[in-house]
Amino acid sequence: MTKAFLRLSLIAPLLIGPPILGMAAPTGVQAQPHDMFPTKAAALQRAKQLKCAGAFAMGPHWMPCKDLDAYNKAVRRG
Repeated sequence: MTKAFLRLSLIAPLLIGPPILGMAAPTGVQAQPHDMFPTKAAALQRAKQLKCAGAFAMGPHWMPCKDLDAYNKAVRRG
């Protein structure tokens, strides 16, 4: 295997997101794979839309809300 292929195989799951990110919430806001952002500022902007506070690092990316539990609650709450 080439280094590039191996690197992509390690990064691809982060770009797609864990299965919970692809699941639709029953009502309201839906979790989106694109809720992983390259900057903290972008994640904070999405946090405002989700009505949660803060942002947290997930590997090299940023996600809205203070942590994954808060994100999941915000998405379910809609």
